[in-house]
Amino acid sequence: MARRLPSLNALRAFETAARHESFSAAAEELFVTHAAVSRHVRDLEEWLGADLFTRTPRGLTLTEAGERFGRRLTPMFDEMADATREVVAQGKLKSLVVTVEPAIASRWLVGRLGRFAEAHPDIELSINPENRIVDMRSGEADVGIRYGTGPWEDAEAMKLSGVEVFPVCSPKLLEGRAGLKPADLADFTLLHEERKQFWTDWLTACGVTGVDDWRGIVFQNHLAIEAAEAGQGFALADPILATDAILENWLVRPFSTDIKDHGSYWLVRGRGARETSPMRAFREWLISEMAETNRRFAAIKSGKTKA
Repeated sequence: MARRLPSLNALRAFETAARHESFSAAAEELFVTHAAVSRHVRDLEEWLGADLFTRTPRGLTLTEAGERFGRRLTPMFDEMADATREVVAQGKLKSLVVTVEPAIASRWLVGRLGRFAEAHPDIELSINPENRIVDMRSGEADVGIRYGTGPWEDAEAMKLSGVEVFPVCSPKLLEGRAGLKPADLADFTLLHEERKQFWTDWLTACGVTGVDDWRGIVFQNHLAIEAAEAGQGFALADPILATDAILENWLVRPFSTDIKDHGSYWLVRGRGARETSPMRAFREWLISEMAETNRRFAAIKSGKTKA
C-alpha cells in the first residue's frame, strides 16, 4: 500500500522550525530563506488541514497539533540522518574516542573491551586515559566516563552507577587474624585516597573510636587499591574498581559495612552533541557491563558468590 505523505522538504522545514520555534533560526540551519521556510510550513498546514503554528506579532508558538507532530518527526529525522551516515560509512571502520580516568580504565574497562570489539567489529575504539577532565566540547573525545557528582558545564551526563565504599585488603594480611572487627584496624596501616575523610566516615558508620583514621599513606588515582593488593594495608574501594579483584581473590572484603559515596559514575558527551550510532552502541554496552558488575557485587554481599 502506497504511503500518503506530504513533501519531504515541507516536513523538514516544519521539524526544524518546530525545534527552534522560529522560522529565522530554521532558515539559518537549512541554508534557505525565511520566506522559503514559511512557504513550506504553510503548504504543509494546507495539506494536513490543520494549523501547526500560532502566528502573533510577538512570534511563533506551536499549536497542540504542531507540538505533537514535531515530537514525532524529530526522532524520525534523527534516524534518517543516522541511517544515511551508516550507509556512507559502509565498509569503513567507525571510530569512537573515549576519555576515561586511568584507574577506571585499568581496573575495570580494559578487561572488558574484547566483548565490545566482538559485538561491534565495525567500531574502532580509541581509549584516552586522562587524569584531567577533558573538555567534551573541544573535540578531543567523543564520549567519556567520569566519576564525580556532576553536572558539568561542558557535558551532558547520564548516570551509570551509584557508589558504595567499603574496606578491602590482601587475603595475606588476614592470615592468623580470624574474626577481625573494624576496631582492629588500629593494628593496621590505612591507605588513603586524596580525601582522608572517607576513612573517618566509614569508621563512624561502624561506631568505631580509637582508630587513628588520619594516619597512613596517601595515594592518587586509586593507587591505594593497588597498594592493598600488594599487602600494604587496608584501602577503601567501590564495586566497580574492586569486584573483579575480589572474585579473583586478590582482595577480600572483611567487613559487611558499606557507606554511600557522594560521587557516581557517569557517561558524558559534549553538551549539545548528537548521539551517533557508535556512541549509542558504546552507551548500551557500557550500561550492560556496569549493571553486570553491580550484580556480581550484590551476589558477593549476599553470600551467593564466594568471595
